[in-house]
Amino acid sequence: MHTIVKGLSILSVLVLSACKGVPPDHRAPVTLPVYTEGDATRGALIYKEACAQCHQLNAGLNKKGPQLMNIYGAPAADLADYTYSQGLQTSGWVWDAQTLDPYIADAQAALPDSKMLSDPMPDAKERADVIAYLSTLRNETPEANTAP
Repeated sequence: MHTIVKGLSILSVLVLSACKGVPPDHRAPVTLPVYTEGDATRGALIYKEACAQCHQLNAGLNKKGPQLMNIYGAPAADLADYTYSQGLQTSGWVWDAQTLDPYIADAQAALPDSKMLSDPMPDAKERADVIAYLSTLRNETPEANTAP
């Protein structure tokens, strides 16, 4: 009987281990330093007003736009469960201040086939604040249960 219980325990551990994995819409942890050219606290308020309608901050919650946790320093178009424009997929961009600034300023001008339909953000200080906020969105890789 002890052997059967021990065997079931090992089998349970193997089955449960196989059910865990990284969610398809989670980016690797951020390795770039926090962007300090803007005010992240102000950026959070601007984000809530201008971005939150289409973008969530947690893996597993893509909306019209992809979730943005760990976006700073991530390759563009890297989430497996979001359909990006062809232009973004082939851009070779990494999301940092140099790429985020023109994209947030006017996504359609920065990348003509962009799916992001937000209003342009002409104020450079507001963009810097949003970028500072985005650079603080950091989360370690979560495990997700992929069992049915």
